[in-house]
Amino acid sequence: MRRKSMAEKILGVVDGFIKENAAIWYPYKGFGKSFKKYRGSFYRSLIELKNRGYLEEIEINGERFLRTTSKGKLKLIKKRIFGEWDGFWRIIAFDIVEKKKKTRDLFRTKLRLLGCQPIQKSVWITPNDISADLEELLLILNIEENVDYFISKALTNEEKYLKIFDLKSTD
Repeated sequence: MRRKSMAEKILGVVDGFIKENAAIWYPYKGFGKSFKKYRGSFYRSLIELKNRGYLEEIEINGERFLRTTSKGKLKLIKKRIFGEWDGFWRIIAFDIVEKKKKTRDLFRTKLRLLGCQPIQKSVWITPNDISADLEELLLILNIEENVDYFISKALTNEEKYLKIFDLKSTD
């Protein structure tokens, strides 16, 4: 398993503390200037993340805070979704009634954002471990009883799915 870079760790910590538009307290004065004297990877990573637009510094009532930008959140999602494949397929099957059409459409949109692809309208597949995200999504949408989640090592027509996700067989 690949080790996380310092930048990924920092983004994860900052993002982990954030709820909606909140931010993590950042007690250092003169963000850009004062960090130049430090040579540690932590400080270099903070400066790089800010310069690349993954973190932003904000000031509230004279105190400095760090907040993950939209670009930073996207970087975290991509790292989580496009990590190294473990050889298992995740299959999501659902049956959500027509009177919950908006919920069903929203669920499909979220599956696509999690890196899933449809096999059929109500059967989706991904090589990514989305267990935690899926569990949270099912609770939020209140559709736990309408969704089944399978993890499989083998599929028929696996070559087709390897091609869709641009993967190589683990055999």
